[in-house]
Amino acid sequence: MKPSRKKPAPPLWLGKTALFCFFWAIPGATFAQVQSTTLSAALEAALARNPSIHAVENQRKAAEARTREAGRGRLPTLSLASGYTRYEEPNIVVPIHRAGVFPPLDDQIYEARFQLQVPLYDGGRTRAHERAAQASVEENRAQEDLARIRIVEEVGRMFVQAGGLEDRARLTESRMRSLRRRRDELARLLEEGRVSPADFALISAAVETARADSAEIESKKWEIAVRLGQLVRAGGPVFPSLAGLDAVGGAKQEEIGSVPLDRTAPQVSKARAQLTRAGALRSLAARSFRPEVRGFALYSYRSGADLDPIGEWAAGVTLQLPLFEGGRRLAGLDAARASLRAAQSNLRSVQDTQDAELKIALERGETARVRRRHVSSAVEETARFVAAYQEMYEAGRVSLSELLAQEAELLQLKIQERDLAYQEMLAALHSHAAAGTLTPRTAKKIIRSMP
Repeated sequence: MKPSRKKPAPPLWLGKTALFCFFWAIPGATFAQVQSTTLSAALEAALARNPSIHAVENQRKAAEARTREAGRGRLPTLSLASGYTRYEEPNIVVPIHRAGVFPPLDDQIYEARFQLQVPLYDGGRTRAHERAAQASVEENRAQEDLARIRIVEEVGRMFVQAGGLEDRARLTESRMRSLRRRRDELARLLEEGRVSPADFALISAAVETARADSAEIESKKWEIAVRLGQLVRAGGPVFPSLAGLDAVGGAKQEEIGSVPLDRTAPQVSKARAQLTRAGALRSLAARSFRPEVRGFALYSYRSGADLDPIGEWAAGVTLQLPLFEGGRRLAGLDAARASLRAAQSNLRSVQDTQDAELKIALERGETARVRRRHVSSAVEETARFVAAYQEMYEAGRVSLSELLAQEAELLQLKIQERDLAYQEMLAALHSHAAAGTLTPRTAKKIIRSMP
């Protein structure tokens, strides 16, 4: 009886390839079911639904309410107070109005008082409160504008990055199709013994590398879809619809090279409002040393246990002058002065940062434009070189590894050329954001999206 011969195990690389292809196919199948959105719809939804926008809107409304509250300090106040007091010994129910005539006594006294107070002079405290509250409104309004600019920039960045990934995916897919055709040709030649197994293994490795690149691209597209879905509050991943997106020419010069520096940009307006509020609080601390004058009028009812109320009115003026509070007001004034100096320094810092960010964004855009021009020339020259190499390979004058290396370099140059065009767009978006001029209309103009 002949011993049974074991069936040879498949090569290890084949098993790894099958496992890789299985997991690579899963994200693609899932990604195909992801909904898409246009740039206009994404910007509208993000600005309307994003919770960060709602948060700053409500903060601004709260600041506006505090402004109204501060202004009420000039208005009269009317109050009603009532109470019951039981004394150990009988007490007068109402004050003595005539000498020798004593009012009734009782150990239980009920009283009710209507009182009107009219502010006559408060040393400017109300005005200082109003200025501080109004400055808070301006600060929150600037924060709201800044949040909107950041949302617009973030949504625009998602679309630009998606465009770059789609371009890279198309180039990689074209490269993969070319490699597969060549692998099929080598497979037939390998059966005829006209090529070496090493060449077939080399082309197979190149195909798998291209598949790995495709898997990485799909993963990054999925990340963009998740982030965009979060921005627009869609309840799930949303991928940018790239109809009308064209980065062949990059961002136009007038869209990035002539961005004006806006000194009323939200970040600067916010710092300026903080300075105004700090000045108002310093003024409020200084005015705490001034006296306060109030007028008052009241009508009171008092009664003993018999519940027979006696009413009388009174009116007058009160003067309140703070004399000594243990240095509390001096410490508050020192703190307010330090806060004012800090706000002044912060304004200068914000202005310097805005200048630097705008200059950096403009320089990045110009650098990307110059690099893309040179890379485009390199792509043309390398394409001619690769075409010549392909002819030499067909003639048997160069090896397959040399040809694949040159083709891979050409692919990387093409990808780099497209990436630089998208970098110009990102630089344009950020330059407008730094200048405080980025709006949905500007973003759509830069990205060249269909309306």
